[in-house]
Amino acid sequence: MKIFTKKNYMFFIAAIFLLPNLFVMALGIESFPYTQAPMFGHYIDSETKLYLLKFEGHKDGQTIDLVDYYGKSELRFIRHFFSKVYGSSEYFTPFSGRVIEDEERFNERLNLFFESFEKFLWEEYQLRFDSIEVKIAQVDGERNLIGDFRPFGIYNCNTEEYKVIMD
Repeated sequence: MKIFTKKNYMFFIAAIFLLPNLFVMALGIESFPYTQAPMFGHYIDSETKLYLLKFEGHKDGQTIDLVDYYGKSELRFIRHFFSKVYGSSEYFTPFSGRVIEDEERFNERLNLFFESFEKFLWEEYQLRFDSIEVKIAQVDGERNLIGDFRPFGIYNCNTEEYKVIMD
């Protein structure tokens, strides 16, 4: 029996290209050329502003940086927050192909996220807060801070409402 028949040869070549990609999809690796990120979805050049987000819990005058309590890597947590919860900051997002919905639906989605996050913090780490604040800072391409973190939004754990903070 010949191993490298024309039919087997095609399957062998396809496997060389597909198996590494299947492996990467299963493990969620973010490294070119194996990535799940939409690398051609949004052009980034030297003029593009880049930002970091951080979540802080507040209780009794104390502040706790929640980066160690995300339950997953910071990158995956923030990506989830922007892609599935917060959504695009542009009126028409090319990633979902839809117009951003009204403020009421936006607030519902954010409140649901923070209710779930607050529940997770209690169940996994026995942490409760009066509020969870989202802060944002501009960074360069190497993630070095250009400015200070400033408030972006705050979730009141008692009233279960998220409020956008505008400068």
